Amino acid sequence: MRNTKTGRRIASALAISAVGALALTSCGGGVSDSGGGEATASTEYVEATSGEVNLYTWSDYFPDELVKKFTDETGIKLNVDFFDSNESLEAKLRASDGAGYDVVVPSDYMVEILANDGMLLEFDSQSLPNGGNIKDDFMDVYFDEGRKYTTPYLYGTTSFMYDTAVITEELDSWADYFNPPASAGNVGTMNDQTEVVNSALRVTGGEFCTTDGAELQAAQDLLMQFKPRVDTINSDGILERLANGEQSMAMIWNGAGHRAAQDRPSLKFVYPKEGIALWQDNFAIPSGAKNVDQAKTFLNWMLVPENMAVAVNFQAYASGVEGTDELMSDELKNSSAIVVPEGYDGARPVTPCNNEEMSNYTKIFETFKG
Repeated sequence: MRNTKTGRRIASALAISAVGALALTSCGGGVSDSGGGEATASTEYVEATSGEVNLYTWSDYFPDELVKKFTDETGIKLNVDFFDSNESLEAKLRASDGAGYDVVVPSDYMVEILANDGMLLEFDSQSLPNGGNIKDDFMDVYFDEGRKYTTPYLYGTTSFMYDTAVITEELDSWADYFNPPASAGNVGTMNDQTEVVNSALRVTGGEFCTTDGAELQAAQDLLMQFKPRVDTINSDGILERLANGEQSMAMIWNGAGHRAAQDRPSLKFVYPKEGIALWQDNFAIPSGAKNVDQAKTFLNWMLVPENMAVAVNFQAYASGVEGTDELMSDELKNSSAIVVPEGYDGARPVTPCNNEEMSNYTKIFETFKG
């Protein structure tokens, strides 16, 4: 869920502005009723009309409406399974040598990790008939320059929410989150070491991906001080716990925050003064996928604006597919969780850590969870 090396200002409805509309590419290839065969680098697109495709995505992150619509329109059965963190996805693919699923949904930094380690199929998004629908600003991304391994899904920000009907103090920082007022009770955090450790580093003044022992220790100390106030370390069910009042404060993605506030309007999405992460999720095909033609057909189908817009409006996130901004509901366009406040420039992409740096994050997070 982290984007490029240089930050961009987020525009209305958190849409990164496109330089111009891209033309729809011409359709190529024939039709196929079989699996894709060997998952080697290929730019050939062969439209499938039957079979199945196995999607592995984040919990509560693909609308049931699209599952049915895809099968009705393509004749391909769509099976959906769920994970709760990029690291869980990575572990599953490594354990199976990239097999078991045909389409996965890694965040930006995880795309780079998986592609570098040969866990993703190289196919070139522009070989898809609808590849021209990818916004210009979403083509040359740091984690997949030219989109050789992925197509865009949804993007948003990560912060925290609190219930203003329960917590009367004004909270405006990650320092407030990690030192919650007594009225907050026990709070929720994500099972996501990158988000949690980076947020702690924002408070302590450390650099992201630092290897400095003092900076790492300061972040760990903050998290251990925070731990007695933590109710859950779980990326699943955050929306529900806030919406039903089970928790009064929790780390959350902005789209889930918007949906939670529909049920509990007293919830407030915070734009911390220390900054928040701007992330991007993507569709990719694992290197061990068995149904490659069906997978490519799915990716191509999701590049149709009307299809992607169903996910945009249900999940409450913006997309890198041309034409979806215009199809976004007025409710989203006016949501305080979706629209970044005027003058706030703290929503920025986060550069991923290398293996050594990430191992430090893992040690800190496992200590925090233990």
